[in-house]
Amino acid sequence: MTTPTPMMNTPQKQAPASSSPAPRSVPAMVNFDSPAAFGLLAEGGVGMGISMSGMGMSSLGFTASAMGRADEDERRRRLQSIISTLKSRPGRVGPKGILDLCQTEGLSAVEESGVLVLQIGNESLCEIPVRNGEVVPEEVALGINGDEHDYAATASKILGDSLKPLPGMAKINVSLERFAHNLEKLLRIDHLSGPQNGGLSCYKAIFGVYTSLKKLFDHEKKAAMALRDSGDPLASYKAEREVLCKKSGRPRLNAGGRLGLSLEYWMDRRHVLPSHGKGKEAMDIDSQPANNNPEDDDTKMHQIYALTLECESAPASPFSSIRISDAWISDTVEKAPDAPDSDITNLLLNKPTLDWQDPPPTYLPSALPEGEHEALNLDNATGRLPNIRFVAKLSPPLVVPLLVFNYIQQSLNFGTSNDIRVGTFADLALKAGDPDPAMTGAQAEPTYEMRAEKKTLVLGEDGKEEEHRHDNWLYFPRTDYCVVIDSLPFSHPRQLVELLPTLRQYAFTTSLLSQTFGGTAQSLPSTKQPPSSGPRSQSRSKQNLGNDQKEPAVRLDVSVALASNGGPQLRVDIPAANAGSLSADDILACLTDERVTGKRVTLVVDVQSNADLVIKPQNLPTNGTDTTMSDNDKDEKQNVQQQDASVKRLARALEVCMDLGIWVEWVKKTMLAEGR
Repeated sequence: MTTPTPMMNTPQKQAPASSSPAPRSVPAMVNFDSPAAFGLLAEGGVGMGISMSGMGMSSLGFTASAMGRADEDERRRRLQSIISTLKSRPGRVGPKGILDLCQTEGLSAVEESGVLVLQIGNESLCEIPVRNGEVVPEEVALGINGDEHDYAATASKILGDSLKPLPGMAKINVSLERFAHNLEKLLRIDHLSGPQNGGLSCYKAIFGVYTSLKKLFDHEKKAAMALRDSGDPLASYKAEREVLCKKSGRPRLNAGGRLGLSLEYWMDRRHVLPSHGKGKEAMDIDSQPANNNPEDDDTKMHQIYALTLECESAPASPFSSIRISDAWISDTVEKAPDAPDSDITNLLLNKPTLDWQDPPPTYLPSALPEGEHEALNLDNATGRLPNIRFVAKLSPPLVVPLLVFNYIQQSLNFGTSNDIRVGTFADLALKAGDPDPAMTGAQAEPTYEMRAEKKTLVLGEDGKEEEHRHDNWLYFPRTDYCVVIDSLPFSHPRQLVELLPTLRQYAFTTSLLSQTFGGTAQSLPSTKQPPSSGPRSQSRSKQNLGNDQKEPAVRLDVSVALASNGGPQLRVDIPAANAGSLSADDILACLTDERVTGKRVTLVVDVQSNADLVIKPQNLPTNGTDTTMSDNDKDEKQNVQQQDASVKRLARALEVCMDLGIWVEWVKKTMLAEGR
């Protein structure tokens, strides 16, 4: 096989680097002869300069019964285990560190004429220039055989960025961990494409899926553009994000600092569009540099949920083995409305039916011809199926209820693995770093409520920004056990596209609640009864309202139910604009569904398929008009129209800001003020 030629003219602009654990310092000498030294290890290496993050005590050979005094052989075994663990960690960025890393990985690497040459198997080669004893990340070049999508150029930039220090990090402290992670992905692809699988190219398989998904994306974007004003300089942005969040997703190669093919299916605050630059050319997404979108540089505002499509080793099966094809969908993309196999449901809803194709299996020769060790014969002769399958890895992982997880399993036809994480939504999605009471074996129920104090900037009557304090409480009326989804095996991209509406429901819910209750939220002990049904709630309310006599915090109560069929449902209790300070009795009455006119408004938010929001106001006034049924048909129709318009405004506002605190302030100032 020919040696790939690297592409040296890689872009110079630095993409945002992904986060990684801080580098760890290793002392020159540590005496492990005394039990006290092992006691320090058990407490995380305090005082020794060794970070135990990621090192479980069992991986170091320690057990509860082995922490006492041991003989010399046991001490020596433990010491060797520690040394082996430390040696397995990549060193610091530099020529020697990279060469040592390659030696550890069994990778051929040499330094020739000021360039580190890394031969990554038979399909790719990486060159890293070295000047004055230091690597030059901006000139890292990766070459891949059969690269038809400029994959190597963008991958080169990701590899180079992983050798650069993160913001605020000293150059001398840059670890090779990020670079090693990317190198491992390339090595895994090469290993799967080895002789044991007939030299089948996983790159070709992934590129084939990308070609079909890109065809579908371009078709849907063109249709979305046709419905927009051609003179709108942001029409391309809006159409692309519409397809990303509501249609079949946006496929990208080497996007967001991730090597490989990503199918992006959700973006937080998609309605917040770029405002920099002047004129159409400055703002049109089509004029941006290749593989660079403005949201990539602002991940805090626009967090993107994506599926990274890869290959993994798995027993051969006619229903799951990898197939090499770029014809997963027809050239017309959609079926004709009068086609005999068109979906009648889509026809009634005036929705297109996608014309998916089913490529034939990719067979390997039963035995390689004599003299051919890496050749792949993809003729029509039936041979053996490759022991490789497609897998979609979720970035970030997603938390869904158990019933939803079972539905996904049935859709993709795969069994449950032994390493799934089960717990409550609050513990898995909002307090992921805390131990889950549901999995500790304790008799107590899982966390029932959470509390977080937040500060929200709002515009005052004089047009100046004001800071309002919110005392946010999150309740879970019942225990809904959930699962963390890290990866999903699949055999056809159609399966993933059909799952996107469900994944978006929980991506939106996770982002919305994390913004209000994640990070600084305080988990509270579980209770047998709802917190609103006793004096416990009243005493809490009085304490919270008495924290600051000058400006008491606004009490925001959110109740979450993870409906198995209709998706997540949030009930939000909002103080009215003219309510002032609420008493404990007011809050108690509101939470027990005894409406307090002029004091509090209750809104129910249904997060439906594709994260479409349906707001159900229980006592929301509309422009000062009573929304109850009237004997006059004309008045009744007018009231219904006003209520419908108010509901749509509420949903649109929450979609735009994706922040419960900001949304509540907007409701108080706009909707409630108008109605009183």
